[in-house]
Amino acid sequence: MGNIEVVSNRIKVEKATEQAMKKAATMIGGTVEGHAKEACPVDTGLLRNSITYALGGESPNITEYASNGTDKTGKRIEGKTGAYTGTAPRDGADEVTVYVGTNVEYAPYQELGAPNINLEARPFLRPAMENNQREIEQILRKCFRDLK
Repeated sequence: MGNIEVVSNRIKVEKATEQAMKKAATMIGGTVEGHAKEACPVDTGLLRNSITYALGGESPNITEYASNGTDKTGKRIEGKTGAYTGTAPRDGADEVTVYVGTNVEYAPYQELGAPNINLEARPFLRPAMENNQREIEQILRKCFRDLK
């Protein structure tokens, strides 16, 4: 009788799967970020320019942002800036998570509205994800189809 050799590819498969997940999360983050920027209400451009994504445990895709618009009188807005420091939360050692958002303090009021000051909601983050599910699914399929 011949010899039988058992070879485990578990480590190789786990590594390839993790790489595919990170690739998919990065592509999804960029896609949702782009759609959120397209849908974002713009006055000075600060909010739109602050939208970014980060993989869990990693730094955001951008570190600094600035306004680039004009105020209601048409005067160019200069000097409004912001920055990201640190990393996005890490959910678990085996999980790949992507966060898309902004740290501009008035973003929740734009996204959700503020009835107490008569500000109507103008959502841009949630629709960027919810209205593009087909594109997100295509990214996942592509990344895992390429898995070798």
